[in-house]
Amino acid sequence: MTDKIISVRMPVSLVDELKSLAEKNHFLDVSEAIRSLIRYKWLEFQDPYSAHLKDIRKKVTKLTVPADVNALKQDLKRLMERLNEI
Repeated sequence: MTDKIISVRMPVSLVDELKSLAEKNHFLDVSEAIRSLIRYKWLEFQDPYSAHLKDIRKKVTKLTVPADVNALKQDLKRLMERLNEI
């Protein structure tokens, strides 16, 4: 694997937001924050079903009503059908 240098132009407001994100997440600089975001999206792209699993996990933590359980069962059933297609 080789390293590539990429130059990116962006609005000042986005740079400010990235600086605050970098500080909040204890990154050394904005470029490290951008690399982290790109890595996260790349990993998500590598496993497209991980986003569905995250949604299901969120729903499970919020379960309080039996109707929610039925909706979750339907989501799980659809996800299993997709996985079986692969």
